[in-house]
Amino acid sequence: MIKIGIVGTGATMSIAHFHAEGYKKDPRCCVAAVYDINREAAEKWAADHGLSARICGSYRELLECCDAVDLCTPNFLHAGQGLGAIRAGKHLLVEKPMAITGEECETLAAAAGKSSACAMVGMVYRYAGPVLLARRMVREEIGPVYTFTAWTGGKRLADPAVPLEWRMIRERSGSGALGDFGSHLLDLADYVAGQRYDRVTCRLGTFIPERTGPQGTPQPVENDDAAVFSASGPGGLGSFTVSRVGLDDIMMLLAGEGGMLQVSLRVPEQVTYWEKKRDGGYTGVVKSLELPPQKHFDDWFVAETAAFLDGIQGRREGMPDLAQGLYIQRVLDAAQAAHETGNTQEVAL
Repeated sequence: MIKIGIVGTGATMSIAHFHAEGYKKDPRCCVAAVYDINREAAEKWAADHGLSARICGSYRELLECCDAVDLCTPNFLHAGQGLGAIRAGKHLLVEKPMAITGEECETLAAAAGKSSACAMVGMVYRYAGPVLLARRMVREEIGPVYTFTAWTGGKRLADPAVPLEWRMIRERSGSGALGDFGSHLLDLADYVAGQRYDRVTCRLGTFIPERTGPQGTPQPVENDDAAVFSASGPGGLGSFTVSRVGLDDIMMLLAGEGGMLQVSLRVPEQVTYWEKKRDGGYTGVVKSLELPPQKHFDDWFVAETAAFLDGIQGRREGMPDLAQGLYIQRVLDAAQAAHETGNTQEVAL
């Protein structure tokens, strides 16, 4: 039985909830320990999820009573806590982005490379049925991808009355929508379409520049509400829009040698495929490819936690490892620099 330790139970958006539900469905593991800086919140969270886990008084205590660490903490804590787990010989699942700077990601990836333990970044959209089908279609029907267009975002922070959160403070979150949502799209561009980028341009925008701070006074929002960026590499061109002040579920549209494919996670039971002859133009045939129903988010997280447990047991093919997290952070860093300088930036690969 693999003993899981969950760190960070969430004050607003609880990713830990989805992870816990995934572990509860898998007989290979149990949630043995929980740690949050707010012990009362951790106790309530564990009770709400029907867990008999040990409520730890410190991160060190949690490391002593688990085999694997699942980090659901704010971004700025990932580097230190992740490194602590790796050095303690624990398996690690860290939510994206895996840290807030390229330097932190390099340190984590280097440490993971020296360890035999599993180390994985939480890229949950890899496990959505339409994404898996799109990946297969690229390999079996479409072939080389020319262009990859994608967008995603959220709506909760469109309300100016939402107070200042750690997500809006640069030293705690790093970038805003760029890192929060852009990390997913960059991963999908690679995972689905085989596109990895070495050059990027970017523009960022902050549309609600102030929020109510802890003392009830207006405080500045330090990072971006939205980003538009484009990237290029040997595998083609990518174009992306992300926003935390109003945008739909993930949409992907890719075109390549053997056709065009559209995925919308708002309609997760269907993928649309435009057929193309390998030696000519489009045939005019458009196919709607049907998929078995999945429960939005819940089933994807069940698959993600199962993939983590597979990795612990040595089956790591297709797993987003910390080297992938490092690559994504390097593209995000180049995008931030492109916005600040107004020039296209090379990705430090």
